[in-house]
Amino acid sequence: QVAIKIMSLKEEMSEELAANEILAMRDNRHPNIVTYLDSYLVDAELWLAMEFMDGGTLSDVLRAVYLEEGQIGAVCRE
Repeated sequence: QVAIKIMSLKEEMSEELAANEILAMRDNRHPNIVTYLDSYLVDAELWLAMEFMDGGTLSDVLRAVYLEEGQIGAVCRE
């Protein structure tokens, strides 16, 4: 299974942000970082193919519960 993150390239600075995200994911292989697989340009969108994480995103967790800074660090580390 893979996850696809779709990023719009229409907004100002979005191309630079997308490029930075690809470089960060591609160049930082670690068991605690989602594995980048490939990217595709589809119309005015960039589709990032990456490892599927069954538990959801860290952003989803942070919207659901309040965590102290140390707890956020532990979640990111794990």
